[in-house]
Amino acid sequence: MSGKPSNYETFVRLLIEEESAVKAYVRRLVPTWHDVEEVVQQTSLIAWKKFDELDDINRFGGWLMTIARFESLKYRRSLARSPLVFSDKLAEQLADATGNIVAGDADRQQALEGCLQKLDQARRELILAVHQPGVTIRGYAQQNSRPEQAIYKSVHRLRQKLLVCVKQTLADAGLS
Repeated sequence: MSGKPSNYETFVRLLIEEESAVKAYVRRLVPTWHDVEEVVQQTSLIAWKKFDELDDINRFGGWLMTIARFESLKYRRSLARSPLVFSDKLAEQLADATGNIVAGDADRQQALEGCLQKLDQARRELILAVHQPGVTIRGYAQQNSRPEQAIYKSVHRLRQKLLVCVKQTLADAGLS
């Protein structure tokens, strides 16, 4: 599928395909998951506004990562008063070093999908729900009348469980 992109459905499909990679990339550049949500949301908005400028949808992933990089650096500058924030130079070096790792690891994606299927339905729905575009853990907690900290802890435990499962799956397949 190549050529100039033209519609909302195409944009949404491509965005969903790249979302986990973008979040992982942004997480290396900003201090907290809340910051990741802010940057990813802003990245998505800018990508939608500029989607007509994209010449080839096969380049969507790299194009989106470039937007995410600039938005992350912009966001970090807004946090510059905090002594806990890396300098822009160090953040860019980290981004360069990790950029290739994040992009296009089909084996890891396949392992993750398999591990998600091993979760019971309620846990799978929780982890997938909080990773939908525009959804924050705070918003999810409020919408479901659950304490925000409880959701954070549950999501953290699920992420750890998935990480162990993915590593084991890759090791079993000789891909670690």
